[in-house]
Formats: sequence, C-alpha cells, structure tokens
Amino acid sequence: MLTIKRKILARFNFVFLALLLFGASAMVMLYENPERLLEGEWEEQGWYFEKVEKSPTFKKQAIIHEGIKDAAIAHLPPLQDGLWHFEKMGEKNFVAHHKDKQYNWFLKGRGHILELRKNNELVESFIIQKLNKNQLVLHLNLDMQTKGIARIVLKKGGKEKYAKEI
Repeated sequence: MLTIKRKILARFNFVFLALLLFGASAMVMLYENPERLLEGEWEEQGWYFEKVEKSPTFKKQAIIHEGIKDAAIAHLPPLQDGLWHFEKMGEKNFVAHHKDKQYNWFLKGRGHILELRKNNELVESFIIQKLNKNQLVLHLNLDMQTKGIARIVLKKGGKEKYAKEI
C-alpha cells in the first residue's frame, strides 16, 4: 500500500512540475516586453508640468511653453520635430533621424528608465511612467527656468504627419 502511494505521489509531482514549467514558459513568451512595446513611431501629444518646485507662475498640469520644450531637448535633434521613432536592428537600438543614427536608446532598471546616448555617452534620461501599445508617458527633470518634472505624453503612430512633411 505504501509503494502505491509513493508511485501516485511521484506521478503527481511530475505532472505538477510539468504544468509549472509550461505555465512559466507561456508567461515569458506572451509577456509584453517593454523594448518591443517601445519600438516604432510615437507622436507627441503634449508637454505638461507634473511637479514644480514652489513657483506661483508654473502650476501642475500647465502646458509647457514651446520655448521651454525646445530648450529642454535642444541637444536631442531626433526629437525636435515631435516624432519619436525607436528602431531595433539586431543588437543595436537607434533613435531614427533624417541624417544620422548616432543616437541609441536603452531601457535600464526594470524597463522603467529610457536612456538616450550619443557615441556611448549619456545624453538624456527619462523615467517611463506609463507604456502600453497606444500611449507612452515620460517624466523628464527640468532644471531651467524652474525646477520640476515635465510629463511628456506620446501616442503610438504619427506616420501620416511625417509623410506629409516629406
């Protein structure tokens, strides 16, 4: 009787471990990878103040003036036209631009930090607040006219606008 229980227990353990392995494999294969979600064309919907350090003129949810936005990304030519295009070619990640592909992008941490680099030198770092297949919300620390955090809202798509400009 004891040997029958051991055989049943061994079979039960085998089935349990097989199901556990199958479930874990399915989760890894079906899980939305942040890099795959980030790839493609993103169009800016707006720049907003998320947090502002003791300034009566700049309030939360206020739209950031175009001049402040331009100054914040002046060192990032690929992002100045309002279209953010993230490409992946094998092991290399590029921020597409009209003239060069010197800007690379990397996801750091648990996929919540987006780094832009030029010639392997860090140029800018964004915190990913929200990323899904339709919307990307980034936070950027501003240290210009006022200290605070800018919230950048991007929407997937935008190829139509880019095609019209060409």
